[in-house]
Amino acid sequence: MAAILTCILGLFSLISQLQGRPNQLYERFILDALFPQAYNSRIDTLQSRDNNEPVFDKSWSAIDRKIGQVGGVAVDSENQPYVFHRGSRVWDQNSFNWDNTFAQRSPIKENVILKIDKDNGRVLKEFGAGRFYMPHGLTVDNGGNIWVTDVGSHQVMKIKKEDGTPLMTLGEKLVPGNDNKHFCKPTDVAVASNGDFFVSDGYCNGRIIKFSPEGQILTQWGSMERGHSSRNGFFIPHSLALVESMDLICVADREHGRAGLNNSSDTGSFVHSFHDQRFGEQIFAVAYGKDPQFGDVLYAVNGDHGQTVPRGFTLSLDTGRILNEWGPTGSDVPDFGQPHDVAVSPDGANIYVGDIVKGHLPLTRFNRST
Repeated sequence: MAAILTCILGLFSLISQLQGRPNQLYERFILDALFPQAYNSRIDTLQSRDNNEPVFDKSWSAIDRKIGQVGGVAVDSENQPYVFHRGSRVWDQNSFNWDNTFAQRSPIKENVILKIDKDNGRVLKEFGAGRFYMPHGLTVDNGGNIWVTDVGSHQVMKIKKEDGTPLMTLGEKLVPGNDNKHFCKPTDVAVASNGDFFVSDGYCNGRIIKFSPEGQILTQWGSMERGHSSRNGFFIPHSLALVESMDLICVADREHGRAGLNNSSDTGSFVHSFHDQRFGEQIFAVAYGKDPQFGDVLYAVNGDHGQTVPRGFTLSLDTGRILNEWGPTGSDVPDFGQPHDVAVSPDGANIYVGDIVKGHLPLTRFNRST
């Protein structure tokens, strides 16, 4: 049996090198298909040894002021967290008209982008008043530039980390659309080390668009589909995570309750998708990280769909299996209300989750050993 497994893995390693695909994924597919009991036993053994579950940090003072719904959370190269919140504005059934235009034509008055001290939760810097309509996605690239998506204005922006001055704006303000010049409620951005970036054009168009550093479209894929009729049919691509070492762009396909994996270096060809019944019907966000025990992992947060309690999950990128579940703990601490975004610090020590439900912690931190 061992010799057979070795031959099979060697063959698929060669194929993956020729095709440029991650050989761990091929390993998972072939072993799962041919030897499910043996492979599952190996994974269960690894899971039983896991002592690195993210731990809720109750002592961390999450932000020294009241904030609104947290649409996005990100962490910079110095391990300092940022949040993109909605101030006094709330997304409800009256926020958008039937044609997806935003019903409120005035921007939010409060500063909605906050840089937070990772040690004590105090706000170090804030800006963005009078610029945004309905904050959603937030990313900080390797150069410290901040990227945001505004589903109200239907725009994607790259802005200066010092004061929020726009460096690039894509999309026509307050005008939804589905052509190469418009978005319709874009949800998130992922930025590669060479400056290429990906946008999930999420709530209406169900597509992923790859841009050059100058903002020119390189390729796009996906369409809005209910059900799994096609591999690249998304039902609200809600969050993105880039794994450059594996040439993967990971998509939180929200209403399908799955994490979709596409090749990031070509035209977005489908690689695989991860789904587990413990996710329930929704996955809201994914973030990529490195685990000292399991290697490449995805952190994910799911939705409250009446049948599942929102939780955080750590998934192995090698196998797609859930390594552990986590969330707020303590008798005087509420569970997640609706976790909307998740981010991990570059050093892997901290995981941050932003929430959009009033009465729950808007930002929580979880610690890991590294």
